[in-house]
Amino acid sequence: MAEDQSSYNRDVYIGWCNDETQVKSTDQGAICDAVITSVEAVYGADVFFLLYAAGFAMLCAGSVRAKNVKNIMLKNLLDACGGAIGFWSLGYAFAYGGSDKYHKAFIGNTDFFLRNFNKGEDYASWFFQFAFAATAATIVAGTVAERCKMVAYLCYSVMLTGF
Repeated sequence: MAEDQSSYNRDVYIGWCNDETQVKSTDQGAICDAVITSVEAVYGADVFFLLYAAGFAMLCAGSVRAKNVKNIMLKNLLDACGGAIGFWSLGYAFAYGGSDKYHKAFIGNTDFFLRNFNKGEDYASWFFQFAFAATAATIVAGTVAERCKMVAYLCYSVMLTGF
């Protein structure tokens, strides 16, 4: 009779220790969580750096006069900085911090300032969602180019990503 094939599916080798001894894990869920966390971090970085930052910076720089290119580039940088502060403090908690039993609250009421975050996957999820929140704030940068003061734009960016 053939050996039980399910035992081969349970034992997954996840790596090597520093002393070259093999480590086995019977928890395939941990491996799946690690892969999902890595994918979220990579996708978040792609959206944030490639699509969001570079794309909107070039679009905005092409839509203003040469004397205002530095101003619009600084606004794009402040979108990332101000958006991070707004999303870190309130935005993520309002969007994803529901604490009711069925996670169907209208607005979140936990995780303000990422207080209850203790795993890498939580931070990867935050970064992934932050990239999209900051992108939404940057869309307006081109429309208010040369028409808005820097302080007012920074306040707008923080408020949009925070609420």
